[in-house]
Amino acid sequence: MDTSAKIIEIFDMTAKKIIALQSSINPSTNSYDLEQSFREAIGIFGHLVYQEMVGGKEVNKNDRVKQLTSFGEIVFNKNHPLAVSPGGFKISAYLQEQMCRLGSKMTFEESEEELNTLVGITSNAKQIERLCHHYGEALTQTNWRKVYSEESHISAPSDKRQYVLIDGSMLLTRDKEQPWKEVKLCRMFDDLERIESVSKNRNMILNSRYVAHLGGHEAFIDKVLEVIPSGSPPVFIADGAKWIWNFVEDYYPKSIQILDFYHCKGHLHVFAKEYFTEKEAQIWVEDGIDKLKTERVDIFLKELEKLPDKNKNLLKSKNRLLNYLTNNKKRINYGKFLREGLLIGSGPIESANREVIQKRMKLSGQRWTVQGAKQMLNLRTCYKSGKQILIRKLIIDYKKVA
Repeated sequence: MDTSAKIIEIFDMTAKKIIALQSSINPSTNSYDLEQSFREAIGIFGHLVYQEMVGGKEVNKNDRVKQLTSFGEIVFNKNHPLAVSPGGFKISAYLQEQMCRLGSKMTFEESEEELNTLVGITSNAKQIERLCHHYGEALTQTNWRKVYSEESHISAPSDKRQYVLIDGSMLLTRDKEQPWKEVKLCRMFDDLERIESVSKNRNMILNSRYVAHLGGHEAFIDKVLEVIPSGSPPVFIADGAKWIWNFVEDYYPKSIQILDFYHCKGHLHVFAKEYFTEKEAQIWVEDGIDKLKTERVDIFLKELEKLPDKNKNLLKSKNRLLNYLTNNKKRINYGKFLREGLLIGSGPIESANREVIQKRMKLSGQRWTVQGAKQMLNLRTCYKSGKQILIRKLIIDYKKVA
């Protein structure tokens, strides 16, 4: 019997099963059991048809290869054009992509459970882990500037502002000398992606570009420079880290620079708690914030400078805050920024820390190898930036491995 006849036979056999299921429906039929039986029938049908399509079942044992697919394990003639093993894994390209996607979203053990339950195959967590690390490492070679330059929106319209927010998040690793390491994260988006007042006290950013790096800020800056769009100078929002503002001054001196409002407010609270009584501290902070939000920065700085020096420790604290605010003077004119319709807070990057890093990489009991963490960060930023097509290309275009 030729392949076409065998496939028709499988169709006929499956049709009979489905008709029998349909005939069995009665008032007492359990919908769960019926749907489960139907899915099983369709799953068996898919596996049998796929196997017949590619042949290989009748091939000599020494001339065949097995590959795990979304329809289960399929036998190929080793010379068949589809008998390829992207990355050296005996897993189909399509299934590899699904495994990477799941493994980047949840633990490898949970990924195994979800995949096996929903698709009806037998995979294991170790396979998913190896795939994620393999393609996470492969992403290291991606030319991100080229990726984004191929998009029409990489050059922002001249009247639309580009936001660049930078922050860090600590990650627990297996490094015995320094287990906690900082992951530097950058989030980029433009005004076109902002939706105000989705609901009460809630805004939304539709699409963003992300860059994450576990290591020194020099390498992180190199990565960020690859992804920042061309066009008008961006709006930078960050905390008081000197290396961030040095980078901005060096590469984007004409940009708008904003010190994260909540970071600034936190510094005011720390000083006020030390200098004033509890009631006075609250009043002083609120007054200071009001001045910063109404373009009276100079007045506030002068008032701070004139505060009586109660003792040496308080003088030291006052001067520390005064120096901090003076050094960031152009970055704390929140009244001007608000008047121009700009964001002034770190909400988008704080949520990005949770969404991109913590949601997958700071679960209970997790400790990452440094290399493994870097690979997963590559996957997470790729998917969260909407660039999952890159994973597919890496898989599909991979050199055939015997």
